[in-house]
Amino acid sequence: MSDLPPAERLAKLRTLEVWLGWQLRDTQRKIEQAEQQTRAAGGYITEQERRAGQAVGVTIHAADCPKISQPVATLDATKAQYALIKDPGFHHPCQHCRPDKTLGIPKD
Repeated sequence: MSDLPPAERLAKLRTLEVWLGWQLRDTQRKIEQAEQQTRAAGGYITEQERRAGQAVGVTIHAADCPKISQPVATLDATKAQYALIKDPGFHHPCQHCRPDKTLGIPKD
């Protein structure tokens, strides 16, 4: 490509830049989908929230979340989704692993 006039070389490089940008975004989208499928296949973990020794809610994590400190129970995707939708005042999605996004629960 170095034997091309500068204007043509620049046009080809710009085209390549656009195509590589598309490839990168497409690859990132596929990675995100694969991560979501992996998390969904692993299940979900509940963790009791406590303030002053009293239970105030339950955080729901993806099973592979590194923020889980005191796991209580495991849930399958259907039960985790039900808990987050049916009782959002008591069941909260972890803000790190975001199981609500994986489960397709829209934000309020």
